[in-house]
Amino acid sequence: MRTERRKDGRALRAAVAGMVVLSVIPSFRLSAQHISIGPQVVFGDYREVSSDLQYRGSGIGAKATLEWKKFSADIVLSKVKYKPTSNGTATTEFDASEVDVRLRYYITGPVSGELGFINRKADPEFEAQSVGAVTAGAQMAYLLGPGVRMALHGGLMFGAKYSGGGTTSGLGALQLGLGLTVDALHRRVRVTGDYGFQRFSRKTDDGRGVLPAPIQQSLGRVGFAIAF
Repeated sequence: MRTERRKDGRALRAAVAGMVVLSVIPSFRLSAQHISIGPQVVFGDYREVSSDLQYRGSGIGAKATLEWKKFSADIVLSKVKYKPTSNGTATTEFDASEVDVRLRYYITGPVSGELGFINRKADPEFEAQSVGAVTAGAQMAYLLGPGVRMALHGGLMFGAKYSGGGTTSGLGALQLGLGLTVDALHRRVRVTGDYGFQRFSRKTDDGRGVLPAPIQQSLGRVGFAIAF
């Protein structure tokens, strides 16, 4: 358990350090690059095993985006305090801290390929499942109007590891997302809105046979970013 916590801590510190580095690189080094970074308010819905074990909550987050030629990257951090819903069977609150990193390469038209990872840590431990996985998929980006951009992305999550054990088949974990960005103040400020959905078709074995124990989370984010 201590080893997992150290790994989670290193991942979170590395992501934060990356965002800080992106925000302080001198402007003369960024002539061919575009960077934006800013805070977000986060709203979440979390369900485990069944819809009866349901939580909702809110928290804070941050998002940094780097674009360079055909490459781009998103680093998204969030921390949500989840509380049991009144119509469910859950009884205990928990915090969920998540790091989501996505690297993209432009292919053609609106399509880019994506590769990254997600790492979500539950606190207190085992009140909910901590999970980490490698992500792979694609993004489709569209210009809706002057300064207004929409992006759709989706893909699979591989090699998922859970704090409470369990396994997921190669095609049993997926994520979907929708993002909207609106430029303001001569493109120096961007208003951002994002929605993300994750589902892990997890299975466990308590010695009496394999049982389904899925995990599902939806996150909505609203914020702004300063563009460099």
